[in-house]
Amino acid sequence: MSARASSLRRIMSTRPAALEVAAERPRWDRASSGRVALAQFALSGIALLIVVGTIGAVALRHVARDEAKRDARTLTETVARGIVRPHMSAAVLAGDPAALKRLDRLVAARVFSPRPQESSIVRIKVWDPDGRIVYSDEPRLLGKRFILPEDLREAMDNRRASADVSDLARPENRYERGKGRLVEVYEPMRVAGDELLLLEAYFPAKDISDAGARIVKSFLLVLLAVLCGLALAQLPLAWFLERRVRADEQERERLTRAGEDALEGERRRIAAELHDGVVQDLAGVAYELQAAADRQPPDTADPDLGAALRRGAGVCRGSMRALRALLVDLYPSERREQGLDASVEALARPLRERGVDVAVDMRLDAPLTSTATELVYRAVQEALRNVDRHAAARTASVALRDDGSAVTLVVEDDGRGMTGDNLREQHAAGHMGLALLADGVAARGGSLSIESEPGTGTRVRVSLPRG
Repeated sequence: MSARASSLRRIMSTRPAALEVAAERPRWDRASSGRVALAQFALSGIALLIVVGTIGAVALRHVARDEAKRDARTLTETVARGIVRPHMSAAVLAGDPAALKRLDRLVAARVFSPRPQESSIVRIKVWDPDGRIVYSDEPRLLGKRFILPEDLREAMDNRRASADVSDLARPENRYERGKGRLVEVYEPMRVAGDELLLLEAYFPAKDISDAGARIVKSFLLVLLAVLCGLALAQLPLAWFLERRVRADEQERERLTRAGEDALEGERRRIAAELHDGVVQDLAGVAYELQAAADRQPPDTADPDLGAALRRGAGVCRGSMRALRALLVDLYPSERREQGLDASVEALARPLRERGVDVAVDMRLDAPLTSTATELVYRAVQEALRNVDRHAAARTASVALRDDGSAVTLVVEDDGRGMTGDNLREQHAAGHMGLALLADGVAARGGSLSIESEPGTGTRVRVSLPRG
């Protein structure tokens, strides 16, 4: 393919290339449009439910985790107030073995239950403000001093219970290593002599996570029920939207039909005025001019007058033929009555009379709509008109094929072909037939392309969707 042919394609892309892109846009019937709108609404609703559900699940998980920690703090507070603080006597603080033993038995019986479901505490420590462990269920920690960790100091200073993940690397936590990930809960308390102590209870992090999971499960059903209710509440809105889309499609079709009827009526009016007015006037003038020319005696003093009268009559008859051809374009009802095959044959007849071999092959599985028929007719008319005016071709062919979802028209000739310069010149001279045809095909959702190379002819291809 030569550079000049490629140039022609680039020139044609000012119109047809845009049509080829437009042809990729799907054309839906009214029911399909309603289904598309309903599907879009359903997808947006599902997406909204997923977003709301995800946010709700995440928020519920955080709430459940906080609630599980709150339960751990409540249990620690209960142990501090109901078990440890009443028995934290001066003897225990002094390290009396008998007092410590009694407290050990009480803690073992009421805190470290042999039934794990009743308590999940794995370690208890009681600190004084100086960092000394005054009591623990681990006897090796009794009386040991450590640097009071910042979180314990903060809980003691604020007089408020708190919870944090255990740092098992600290020396005071060396006996808790191997028990898995733990969570520490601190509970300040005042004992005999108004001394401030801090109870530190250790909980397995897994138990708190399991408690949070149980809370999530209990509320997740409620969240799912709310989301399902929200989805069901959208059904009437979806039904209304689908009906609204269908009503809009029906209104658009009604307006389209009304526009086509108005256009047809205007064409009829213009055709009638041309036929009954200008055409008849031209016919009368042509008859009078021809009659006047025939009445001129052979030996008249002005021999050019008769020739001028005859030329005027010929011009009038030529104008009448042009106007009658225009009437056929303006008033397509006759084409509808005689069918697309006969209309195309009528377009090919003048070329055949001038010696161009035109082959017509029209194959359709079912009749086209009036709009598609009109576009096919216009495409054949414009292509054959260019063959007649510019191609100097010996042969031409018109082929129409139907694949069920679209129709394809191909008009070819073996003429001189075109270049980009030729096309620009025609456009500049006011020959807008191809551009107008391209716009019409684009509005229909189809595509128009032209392939041409100097000396090898031209190929015009039009594709239109059915419907």
